[in-house]
Amino acid sequence: MTQRDIAWRSLGVALFVAGAAIGVSSRLGESSVPGLAGFLLALFGFVLVVQGKRVPAAFRVERSRHRSLPQSIHARRSRRMDGRRG
Repeated sequence: MTQRDIAWRSLGVALFVAGAAIGVSSRLGESSVPGLAGFLLALFGFVLVVQGKRVPAAFRVERSRHRSLPQSIHARRSRRMDGRRG
């Protein structure tokens, strides 16, 4: 595991803990908006903990103009493999 991956996962842990703290504290005040924000923050933190540096990489790919590149490569390989079979 690289240093960058460890940094993203530790950021995920921090977000998860912060989201959980917001969620617990908002239940005491019976307000649903901070509770929902805390839940979303904890959910995003959990995804970062599990996936690590893949999450920011996926966001960069989605924002780039090459976001359809993996699909086109897969389609080209599929067509090439279908030609070999039949």
